[in-house]
Amino acid sequence: MEKIRTIDEAKRVMSAGLGEFELKLAISFSAPIFWATAKSGRLRARNGTAFFLNTGQRLFGVTACHVIDGWKQCPAEERPGPLRLGGMGTSVQLDWSQRVIDMDAAIDIATFQVTDAEVKTVGKTVLTGAQKSWPPGKPPVNCGIYFAGFPGVGTIELSPDRVSFGAMGGSGIATSVSEKDISMQIEREYLMSLFGEGIPPENYDFGGISGGPMLAVVESTLRSWALVGVVYQGPNTSLDTNESIPGLEIIRARRPHFILPDGRLDRARWTTVTM
Repeated sequence: MEKIRTIDEAKRVMSAGLGEFELKLAISFSAPIFWATAKSGRLRARNGTAFFLNTGQRLFGVTACHVIDGWKQCPAEERPGPLRLGGMGTSVQLDWSQRVIDMDAAIDIATFQVTDAEVKTVGKTVLTGAQKSWPPGKPPVNCGIYFAGFPGVGTIELSPDRVSFGAMGGSGIATSVSEKDISMQIEREYLMSLFGEGIPPENYDFGGISGGPMLAVVESTLRSWALVGVVYQGPNTSLDTNESIPGLEIIRARRPHFILPDGRLDRARWTTVTM
């Protein structure tokens, strides 16, 4: 990836007249992954975010492992609906036992089988990226970043298999890059209103964006993007000042080099990094 020398330069890259288009593009790669629950006669949906990736060897879906664990741990009597991918007024049912490629709680990534037809059914796009081979290279600190997902607070339940989800996306600067993670502190002046829904307020509950993609802008002859992370943690939204720092909103994502080209997870790399 091209080295971004200053924060001002990174912000110039992110504000080159394409910000809204690129945020919508990040959302186009993403879909809510959800299940219905019923408790005390009330129907509701719980969700995370997934996206669709083609590494050059295989197309598959990606999400955070803790999203799938949340579905698995939901009591059977409170789970009337199966796991589904949503979008465009329709959804695709996932038989997880038949779809799972790999998942790991420590890495916090899960991958699953999906077809081109299913991606089109939910009105989404497959992410390929600018890299010439898999995995993408390590992004520099201060590079421009986009993220996308489906916060649960924007969900409207219609039926066990038909739910309306509110998408959100944001941009910023990579404030920390390690072999495990990439982190981005949200700068509210760079958040954009999408689909007429306004800017998320401070202390916004980002719960539901886990599993979404984090993308870096790549500038060469053509402007493009590369996957640099799988979101696994959003800002702490606690109103208790002992538990959170007002105005400090950080998105954390796992580096995609823990995903092998065929969708399996690279536990050997994880062990090396965490030793």
